Amino acid sequence: MKKILATVDALHFSEHELRSYKYIADKARGALTILFLENIAGEAVQYAALESGTLDYQAIFAESMKERREKSIENKKRLQEYYRDNGMDVTVRELPGVPMVEAVAESRFADLLLVRNDTSFSMLTDSNPTQFVKDMLVQAQCPVMVIPETVHYFRELIFSYNGTFSSSFAIRQFTQLFDTLSEVPVKVIYIAENDERKIPSGKLIKEYLNHHYEDVTYQSLEGKPAAELLAATLHSTHGVVTLGAYGRSATSRFFRHSDAEAILRTANIPVFITHP
Repeated sequence: MKKILATVDALHFSEHELRSYKYIADKARGALTILFLENIAGEAVQYAALESGTLDYQAIFAESMKERREKSIENKKRLQEYYRDNGMDVTVRELPGVPMVEAVAESRFADLLLVRNDTSFSMLTDSNPTQFVKDMLVQAQCPVMVIPETVHYFRELIFSYNGTFSSSFAIRQFTQLFDTLSEVPVKVIYIAENDERKIPSGKLIKEYLNHHYEDVTYQSLEGKPAAELLAATLHSTHGVVTLGAYGRSATSRFFRHSDAEAILRTANIPVFITHP
């Protein structure tokens, strides 16, 4: 059985988010481990800024930690009850350290890491996608799926492909993880580069996908890869899209950071990203 990780902010999560994690873990036929993350280090820094001769810093910080702990305990119970009531056994791992560091360490021994697209542990206004999400995409040691709060049933698989090893690797990783989706229609989107309209290794990729899926179509697009793929996925609400490597060398990844982030920022479907 595959090991699926899902990052959850111990202080802020929704039932829609929990339902989405369950759905994806079920589709991967995996066991779900919830990484229950708290940014205690960030809280300490925030309250350190309040320290002055007129404020009892220690008392303020102690009260804040007490309130956080009470809320975390209550939320953990709510999370466990949700999954129990929905017939799923989950492992909940409470990780009060630095969220990014904890999640990366856990990902080394996992098959897939799930993260909501707006997850943030920043005390300040964050970017979109958030710094936590971008860090996960660069540093995670297993495939990552970035999801919106609500994930709809998968009725379309969108595989982006440009002939690079990273794009084909992402397709293979997804296929191996989600071997229950053979009946879901697949659309392979090829972004023509350097006026090369013929799909690279077209015979081989068609042969591979025909082994795993019943309904596969191919679409060739011309123009800037990110813009064309974004346009093709913009109106999809029941799909999932694969992208090649994020955050590695220019020769190994499909898109530049800014291009991949535009898709993450705009697409309202899960985005599956991995790197060799």
